[in-house]
Amino acid sequence: MKKIIFGITFFVLLFPIAHVFADDLTLNIDKTIYEKSDFISVWGSTSLDSVFISVKDPDGNNVWNESLNSDNENKFSTLIIAGIGGWTKSGNYLVVAESGNYVASTKFFYDSGAQVNPPSAVSDYYVSQEDLYLTFTIAVIIVAGIFIYLARHIILRKKTSYDDAKLDSKKNRDYEKYHSEWSEEEIFGSHKSTTDAKEFREMYNDNSLPNYYLVLGLTNDSSQLEIKNQYRKLAKQYHPDRNKDSSEEKMAQINKAYEILSDKKLRAEYDKFCKLL
Repeated sequence: MKKIIFGITFFVLLFPIAHVFADDLTLNIDKTIYEKSDFISVWGSTSLDSVFISVKDPDGNNVWNESLNSDNENKFSTLIIAGIGGWTKSGNYLVVAESGNYVASTKFFYDSGAQVNPPSAVSDYYVSQEDLYLTFTIAVIIVAGIFIYLARHIILRKKTSYDDAKLDSKKNRDYEKYHSEWSEEEIFGSHKSTTDAKEFREMYNDNSLPNYYLVLGLTNDSSQLEIKNQYRKLAKQYHPDRNKDSSEEKMAQINKAYEILSDKKLRAEYDKFCKLL
């Protein structure tokens, strides 16, 4: 009976003592990974009046030390600024709390940035300067290759007589934009007119000679500049690519009128018969 009473008494006395020892010192942090200038929140509890907090780098060097007093509830807390004081290495850091004979610790990973890390510290994340240069060079080569591919027709195109000629039409691209494949102009230097005085005479005798001035909306005293400007205006207005209601026949008449009237010799021959209309 005495043994039973002694055992019960020992258990009752031992449990509170073990519980006290379990709660003599606790230590917590809010995250497990920090970067430079992050705030590390540290808190815990101690059965004593004070606690000493230290942070050790991967080599075991102290990079932070602080002494704290516990409050009325035996709790303590503080904020540590990650990286302050020159934490130059990335790796596992250790937060240590010491209160009397009690010690508690916890770990976190600190990333100091690739620019100061040796490759071995953060091998999974480290990018060397050589790798950056190589990546940039490859990117430039790819962009240049895409540009050359897209511009290959312009680069490989052979120059024509039109490219070498100094023409006023190059200042206004309306003709080139609306030029149709079924009507060539002397502006390209390849046109050879099939119209001559004999054709004008035959059309006049058949009463089929068109009034090309009326086709362009001009008078027979219009200047060459007026003829050119009016042609460009009508080309934009009636070209099938711009105006779905226009027809190739209408555009062919405009081109034919411009072919005759823009050529000084043809216009002079045409005017002889046009005056008889």
